[in-house]
Amino acid sequence: MTHHNDSYMPGAATVVFIAAAILLLPWLGETMFNSKGEPREAIVAVSMLQGGNWLLPVNFGIDIPYKPPFLAWLIAIFAKLFNGGVVNEYISRLPSALAAIAMVMAGYYWASRVRGPRFAIIFSVVTLTCVEVFRAAVACRLDMVLTACMVIAMYMLFDLGERKGRLRWLRYIGVVLLLSCATMTKGPVGTLLPCLIVGVYRLLRRDRFFAVVGKLVVIAVASLLIPALWYYAAYQQGGQEFYDLMVEENIGRLTGTMSYESHVNPWYYNFVTLAAGLLPWTVLLVAALFGRRSLHRSPLSPAAIFSICAAVITIGFYCIPASKRSVYLLPAYPFICYGIASLLDARETTAKVVRFFAWFVSVLAVLVPVAVIVVQFVDIKGLRIEPLPWWRYVFVLAPMGAGIAWFVNRHSPVGHIAVTVWSLFLAYAAAVMPAVLNPNSNRGEARHIAEVAKDGDIITLGTPRYYTINFYLDDRIRLVPDVAAASAYPVGTVLLVPHDADTTGLYEYYDYELLTRRGSDYRRPIGMAVKKR
Repeated sequence: MTHHNDSYMPGAATVVFIAAAILLLPWLGETMFNSKGEPREAIVAVSMLQGGNWLLPVNFGIDIPYKPPFLAWLIAIFAKLFNGGVVNEYISRLPSALAAIAMVMAGYYWASRVRGPRFAIIFSVVTLTCVEVFRAAVACRLDMVLTACMVIAMYMLFDLGERKGRLRWLRYIGVVLLLSCATMTKGPVGTLLPCLIVGVYRLLRRDRFFAVVGKLVVIAVASLLIPALWYYAAYQQGGQEFYDLMVEENIGRLTGTMSYESHVNPWYYNFVTLAAGLLPWTVLLVAALFGRRSLHRSPLSPAAIFSICAAVITIGFYCIPASKRSVYLLPAYPFICYGIASLLDARETTAKVVRFFAWFVSVLAVLVPVAVIVVQFVDIKGLRIEPLPWWRYVFVLAPMGAGIAWFVNRHSPVGHIAVTVWSLFLAYAAAVMPAVLNPNSNRGEARHIAEVAKDGDIITLGTPRYYTINFYLDDRIRLVPDVAAASAYPVGTVLLVPHDADTTGLYEYYDYELLTRRGSDYRRPIGMAVKKR
């Protein structure tokens, strides 16, 4: 139900957009790749641009990507449009950031229609400042693009079911295209899960069973047509190898029968990661549980029922597979955030709960900058951190200013919470994340390899894929099964040697040096050997 006193707030949508853009867009290129996940996706786009195969590209010379190519298409297109065809960290992460902004803005307009602009602003801020959502928004990973397509499509299907309006056919086409993009990002789950959620919700609203099922079957079939064409064309090119990979990724992951490490975790893993991923808002939820008067007692609105359905079904669905990861639950986050925003906005919420949370984030906003400054000047054993340039301290100190403002003037706790949490995430994006993560990157090792190899061959021994190094080498690494195969390469060839590889006979042909004691992809030592004869 819309609150009549805030039914019109000029410029609110613009404020939300600017806040999201400032939080995400300027900092995408500040952090180097430092784990295998991001360069594993980015290297597919590099392969597309180098080889010209946009249907089924390969990396390392032989590897078919694990997932459909929609994210890689976006990265490659952005590289061509904005960076002369060069894929870098910024370009690689741009699709995720834009997807997050689109999802937040779609959520703003959806929430504004069902609850009013004030609630919509709160909802947007809460959604963007969950740890898991923010992390996905600034990473070159499939999950933010997948989530945005799914969630926006669900917002549209909710509206189509609740409001008549004109041009309904055009909105249905929009839903089909969004679900097609979701499927082309990470497989059929991108279509099937949203249809399941909307179907359950409509049945709970006592819509006719066959009408609901029939309409959603038509939407699902239409959404899978374009992906089906890609799967067929990719199979024609990739053959049995592609087929086996797709079966493993879509069925093996469900059953826990994959041939490689697939993040098998117990059922409670999802709830632990949710508690962590919702930070700092988890603290508000816990505080509300202890404040009995804060519980919402009025009848649930259709939007609230829909949000509960979406959150419960998504979490329940991802409890089934043996393979579990925190990012799988991303589609649930906006709908959980609807409940968190309701706590902040509800008339029934006690002032004590909200003010407690305002105190919590204010203290946090003061302590975090102090901690960042301390570790810059105090040598802590085992902590590798990049020195901050002076201008980054502006962003580090911003949350401190917001926190101190609460100590001075404790009015408007909800507004203060929104500004303070936003400033904490801004400090993290602009200063903390590059300082902490860049020392863990293997970009320096990749540059050293390039200098040694020059225009020669670069190979790796055994099964590990050094995605970070390969990205910074522009996909020059090729895989060889053993030392005998490596010995066939010419003098000057650079061989990357995993710590556990069988090196029998290696030193007859190669000079060896330890490249790093902490590899970014596998957190284990990696050696570099140069063929001498």
